[in-house]
Amino acid sequence: MDTVQDALQVTPTGTGDSDGWPIPVAEFLSGTHLNRADVILTRKHWDLRSWLIRWATRGTFSHSAMVFLVPHQENGFNNTFVIESASKGVDLKNLASYLNDKRQVVGIKRLNGSWFDERAQSLVRGRMLNSIQSSYSYATLLRLGLAFFNELAFGIKARIWGARSAIQGRRRRTLEPPSAFICSGLVQLGYLNAVAEQVAMGYLLPQRVGEVVFQEDVASFLPKDWSQFSDAEQYEIMWDFVLGFQDVLEAVTPEDLAVSSHLEWVYVIRDGFAYKVNSQEHAHEMLAWQPT
Repeated sequence: MDTVQDALQVTPTGTGDSDGWPIPVAEFLSGTHLNRADVILTRKHWDLRSWLIRWATRGTFSHSAMVFLVPHQENGFNNTFVIESASKGVDLKNLASYLNDKRQVVGIKRLNGSWFDERAQSLVRGRMLNSIQSSYSYATLLRLGLAFFNELAFGIKARIWGARSAIQGRRRRTLEPPSAFICSGLVQLGYLNAVAEQVAMGYLLPQRVGEVVFQEDVASFLPKDWSQFSDAEQYEIMWDFVLGFQDVLEAVTPEDLAVSSHLEWVYVIRDGFAYKVNSQEHAHEMLAWQPT
């Protein structure tokens, strides 16, 4: 699954800089490097379950989560916690349990933009917190695997057309995310529903919803030029999309998050060290690198 570079290369090119990177995991966790709502992507070497999920989703990663709490943004905490959907359901987990496992390779991505401020970050994690104790959707994961086996690209086209028909029905004014998730679907719907709520409260413009749709095929159903619509039409288009595509975006995979241009790579953590990365290519180099 992983690409191995030249065995004689002890460290990947371009990983160190004048700021002293890479740094040990303990130093990384004790610093101010993470923000609330950062996206965590993981894979585990020599783990059958991780391999099966990567096979089913045709991806580099097998799991995703979102930073829920960081000590430098909260009082009274010494550890960083993530919110995730795992086999036991949606729950909080200490990030150190990922980073201290030498078999884990972790990528961290971030939604940047002046509009995505602390209020927006808090609302995203609040939407996900509402899903605590929801169940894990093995059926969705199996469906993704079967779609891969049949070369149907996760069955997304059929699901999209079904959702488009549903959009023609009566709009509902409440957001009702599914009661079962795969890990990355939880992250996607947390972002989507939080942004929709901020639009409803007047904090954001409706077109911002397109910046938190991490599956490009689905995002193509949103207007490329919002200015051709009136304010009322923009608002209605956004709500039709958000309410009509909940079940489609539930099936977003870790790979969708990994390749999304809306999320910027910031760190790769492996072999006990955190590396700062600044591009998709740099992140891929770090993810593929193997020490001697």
